[in-house]
Amino acid sequence: MSMYNELSSLKSSDKKEENFFIRFFKYFVPWKGDGLSEIFRKLVFIASVAVFCVSLGDLSEYLNGNAKTNELINEMQEIKPSVNSSGDANSITHEGNNQNDTTDGPPSGNEEESYSTEIGESWAPLLEINKDVVGWISIETMKDVNGELYIDYPVVKGEDNDYYLNRDIKRNYSSSGGTIFMDYASSIVPGQRTDNVTIFGHNMKAGTFFGRLDEYKSGVQYLKDNPLITFNTLYSSRDEKYIIVYCFLANTRPDQDDGKEVFKYVGYRNFDSKHPFDTWVEEVKKRSWYDSSIPIDKNDEFITLSTCSSDVGDMRWVIVARKLRPNENVDELVATYVERDDEDIYFPRRWIRSWGNKKVYRN
Repeated sequence: MSMYNELSSLKSSDKKEENFFIRFFKYFVPWKGDGLSEIFRKLVFIASVAVFCVSLGDLSEYLNGNAKTNELINEMQEIKPSVNSSGDANSITHEGNNQNDTTDGPPSGNEEESYSTEIGESWAPLLEINKDVVGWISIETMKDVNGELYIDYPVVKGEDNDYYLNRDIKRNYSSSGGTIFMDYASSIVPGQRTDNVTIFGHNMKAGTFFGRLDEYKSGVQYLKDNPLITFNTLYSSRDEKYIIVYCFLANTRPDQDDGKEVFKYVGYRNFDSKHPFDTWVEEVKKRSWYDSSIPIDKNDEFITLSTCSSDVGDMRWVIVARKLRPNENVDELVATYVERDDEDIYFPRRWIRSWGNKKVYRN
């Protein structure tokens, strides 16, 4: 019997002695004299209504959070800084907690280079909003149907790697992705820059922040179409381009890989005796879904983008990119990208249990 017919039956003439609203209430709420099956039916109905109301509230919070996040993103993009042009950079005061960093070792191979620590005036509006701003990241070939970049965000740096997980760039609580932030123990200060800077961002279902990095799971052609990442810092005198060299999955706990020691890729900030370059290359290369002939060495500068893998809970999808060297031919480098065979890739056991020993892309 349909709900309409059931409610209509409550109006039948043989129940005129009771007010319709009382009969309606008694139909859905346990009442004296109800049998067990009737009580059970009513309790299930009440529970369903409660779940619906909670879900509706969560959906409302999610939509409102996304709307506020998009408004804030648009606001930040309107004051996106330009890189310093030669000769017209002006020094501005900066009192953030991230400028005179002490990292876990000296930079390698750059000690004899000369640097400027001037900060361009175009960064002033962002720094007024948040003194923790350290740079801006974008992937200029990843665009929506309106030509807007999917990844085009300011980057901040907190005193730890937790603070900005659920805070936006204005330091307000955010349930819709926090903000993009740099590893707290890394440095972007010229002459002190760490060899490998990790940048974190949430994998949002709405596609904001690092939600679109999953597209790099779709195959080598997507990598060929979107090989470059721009990461400009407060001190950049020109656009700083990085070419992607590795894309891989990483587990975060030993139990996700039969108890084996976790590969702590974030810890490879500077390549030294404690974190050897060759060990790092070996670990990222064996996990990478793609290969290339792009040369790398310990004197290069790297960035590592880290986000949650949407396919398996509490794992990470990681992209490593190397800063372009002077006069490199990008097209020639990109042409060397190849898909690696599944059997040649190291997948954590947790992934294998879910998807098998193979690459998987879920759009």
